[in-house]
Amino acid sequence: MQAAGLDGIELRCYGHLIDGFWSPATNRRDDGWGGALDNRLRFVHMVLDAIRDRVGPEFIVGVRVVADEDWDKGLNRDEGFEIARRLAATGQVDFLNVIRGHIETDAALARVIPVIGMPTAPHLHFAGEVRSAIDIPVFHAARVNDVATARHAVAAGKVDMIGMTRAQIADPNLGRKVAEGREAEIRPCVGATYCLDRIYEAGETLYIHNPATRREAKMPHEIETRAETRRKVVIVGAGPAGLTAARVASARGHEVVVFEAAPEAGGQVRLAAQSPRRRELQAIIDWRLERCADAGIAFCYNLLAEADDVLAENPDIVLITTGGSPNTQVMEAGNELTVSTWDILSGDVQPGRNVLLFDDQGGHGAMQAAELIAARGWRSSPRSGCSRPKSAG
Repeated sequence: MQAAGLDGIELRCYGHLIDGFWSPATNRRDDGWGGALDNRLRFVHMVLDAIRDRVGPEFIVGVRVVADEDWDKGLNRDEGFEIARRLAATGQVDFLNVIRGHIETDAALARVIPVIGMPTAPHLHFAGEVRSAIDIPVFHAARVNDVATARHAVAAGKVDMIGMTRAQIADPNLGRKVAEGREAEIRPCVGATYCLDRIYEAGETLYIHNPATRREAKMPHEIETRAETRRKVVIVGAGPAGLTAARVASARGHEVVVFEAAPEAGGQVRLAAQSPRRRELQAIIDWRLERCADAGIAFCYNLLAEADDVLAENPDIVLITTGGSPNTQVMEAGNELTVSTWDILSGDVQPGRNVLLFDDQGGHGAMQAAELIAARGWRSSPRSGCSRPKSAG
């Protein structure tokens, strides 16, 4: 890293090799590497000594340190704080990046890296307590996904620097926009954590509502090139696709009109945001609407656009961004009773008391509809082969 021209490195010490020596949950040795804290810290000191011997005193070396595993069989708060104090006192490290929790299960990992529906900045106060106990800079990163929270954390003296990984995957120009007084234009992180899901599933870092992420070579984050000829663009459908098309077309210099059959924009994202734990998804739509408003784009709501409506605008380009429609005609009998998850989530249909929910996709939609049905007192009749909690009744 030093030879490559970087200014420093950070060692990862939460749920990995080095802190495996620290934690009673993983270190069960009875020799000189286990037992007393001095023994459990021997490995990290050897690693840091070897690094310093190679890179010298000017290269920045930090440690992302777990100061409390929040686990009955893991590293407790008292020992975690003592480890932080000892690392700070050695002079081997320039900063500590404080983290809290353990990561050996998905549920535990979600408390370390909180996702949508979970509190923002849940460990910020804890990081501030560590900072007050040591005299080297303290960093922190755990779902601090907006500039206002980061600004407060530093201004209040809780930490010296905030890491905003997912927020900068959402908008890599975040820092530049703050510096240029364009904070309102920052594309928000909504906590969906699709970025991490894609890393684990496909080995690529994508973002749920920024198609340019990881595709910068062929798709710019900032629209700069303007079309040689200004054209009239009509877009049918004001979901996330239609709003994105409107924003980009306007930035290219075209005149844009958007037709939407519903009384407001958002499409399926607006439906998904109806659930309290997923309401942050609404920011996907709000950000696009704000950018369209900045550009003066015209919207026509409550209009199920037909060919005549579109042609009356004398368009040069027409984009149909309405997506597909659910297929509710799937049964041999009883289709008159069948509705889609969209009908339930929107409130357009109030089901009877006994509900059979069939999910042929395995996505969020059916589970979200099931949550809503249960919360409103409706129930699903027992069927053989169904999976139910043991405590149901």
